[in-house]
Amino acid sequence: MTQINTLNIPDELFTQIQDMALTQACSINQQIVALLQQALTIEAQRQAQTNVRQAIHQARWTPPPIVPDSVALLREVRGYDE
Repeated sequence: MTQINTLNIPDELFTQIQDMALTQACSINQQIVALLQQALTIEAQRQAQTNVRQAIHQARWTPPPIVPDSVALLREVRGYDE
């Protein structure tokens, strides 16, 4: 397992992590690993949602510019004046 020595963690952030570790009955190291895993999971889900939105946008059908106006066609078929 790789070790990372983290420096310059703000005191307030460290205190929050320490409090979470106490609440979860785990070490600070375990809590940091759990928080990192959670952050990566959330980021992966966000990226998957972005990919789905992009796929939907790319698959969206738009009529070609030469398609006549449907209202005009109906008026013509029904014999209404424009």
